[in-house]
Amino acid sequence: MTTECLLSSERLFVRGFTLDDLDAFHAYRNDVDVARWQGWSVPYSYADATALVTEMATVNLFRRGEWTQLAVEHLERSGLIGDVGVRMEAREPTAELGVTFSTAAQGFGYATEALEIVIAHLFQSLNLARVIAIAHIDNERVHRLLGRAALAVVARDGDEVVFSRRNPAF
Repeated sequence: MTTECLLSSERLFVRGFTLDDLDAFHAYRNDVDVARWQGWSVPYSYADATALVTEMATVNLFRRGEWTQLAVEHLERSGLIGDVGVRMEAREPTAELGVTFSTAAQGFGYATEALEIVIAHLFQSLNLARVIAIAHIDNERVHRLLGRAALAVVARDGDEVVFSRRNPAF
């Protein structure tokens, strides 16, 4: 089980989930504005939130072929403000990224900052060759976010846009 602080920046730290994150996680997963472009429906049950947070609090992080949700917290104020999802490819040195932040934490650059430190960790510590993200074609806010995190559009597939960033060390 890995829940200690993994990564930090000037304002944030990114860590494994703990059961203390459950209420905040459940709350922002139930915000229709947050859920609009995500892969879950509202209402998002407390049982589903409990299952996911419990799983993330008890498994090893960065498992090949699986999603890891990393909790994001402000250094000066305790409490979950969002999460970054990382799905390590089973065989390739690639990870897919996803990001979710509470409405109250949006617009301050936290998501960009969190993505930057997670990507740096994936490239430097886990030696991945690239990261990708997939967004709905109409989700312009996340397109701008991914651009700020230096991911570029590499493909369009139906109603999705694929973004990618390569590790300069490769």
